[in-house]
Amino acid sequence: MNNSTINPPPPSLDGLSWRPITRDDLTELVDLAGICYLSDGGIHAMFEPDEIISRFFPDEPGAAIGALNADGQLVACNTVTVSGDSSRLRATIVGHVRPDMRGRGYGTYLMRWSQVQAKSLLAGAAVEQQVLQIRTESLTESAHHLYLAHGFQSVFESLVMQWDLHLALPYRPLPPDATITYWQPDLADQFFQAYHAAFRERPGFPGYSADQWITGVTENDHKPEWSLLAYVDGVPVGFVIGNIDLALDPLGGHIYQMGVVPAQRRRGLGSALLVETMRRMQVAGAVSARLEVHVDNPGAIQTYADLGFVTIGRRARYERIVEQ
Repeated sequence: MNNSTINPPPPSLDGLSWRPITRDDLTELVDLAGICYLSDGGIHAMFEPDEIISRFFPDEPGAAIGALNADGQLVACNTVTVSGDSSRLRATIVGHVRPDMRGRGYGTYLMRWSQVQAKSLLAGAAVEQQVLQIRTESLTESAHHLYLAHGFQSVFESLVMQWDLHLALPYRPLPPDATITYWQPDLADQFFQAYHAAFRERPGFPGYSADQWITGVTENDHKPEWSLLAYVDGVPVGFVIGNIDLALDPLGGHIYQMGVVPAQRRRGLGSALLVETMRRMQVAGAVSARLEVHVDNPGAIQTYADLGFVTIGRRARYERIVEQ
């Protein structure tokens, strides 16, 4: 039998017991994910029970393994699930290692175990392409190097940035020819118009219809009074969508999306919209404002840094094509 189809032996250190994990282990899995979040950062909502279930135990074929210490605490785990169609089948790998247990070979073991499981799950599938994907909501530098060492390439990475709303906000006035309003149902199409004009030229633009984009906005803990639209000469030229971060207590604010049409950039419009949204969050009692920004958008990253946002985590996706 080829070594790539044989499960590697787990590390025998620390008196851990390795076994399959299921939804019955959800409490321990949430505890482990929370410990990793506190160490590695990210978006708190991605470590809530419902999100953990969706990543570790989707209604798709898969396998999951975990290591428990003598007290029954889960200290390391990985899951592999398969999804896709006749043209592209994807085996997705997700996992955690408790921060104080890292550097002992568990991550390497779990990567090897996951790739064996993926090969087994993908075996015999008549598809045009098979892909291994790694999803991480709290990327660390050591994990990045581990994934590269196993032949994966980064296909997506975003920074999670935060502003402490206990602090005084910077002064960023609107350009004198700009006006703003807040989200109202009869203005949703104009928000979409600004979104489409701001992002349609960016690589990977999804091409959502107006209905698709508006539904995505309004079904995502949307806060209308935190969502602003800017006009110049009656034309929508910039927008920001603000959400409530219900995973935080006290509540937090989340900048779901923002953009400025190319012709209106470098006038301070984006900064003015963002600061006004944050002011409204502050008035409502939000303790922080968070956002995500792709690492391939250095202009936006610099804008947020200049406003005082600090990076508190990284989210990423890695992929490797499976040779059939």
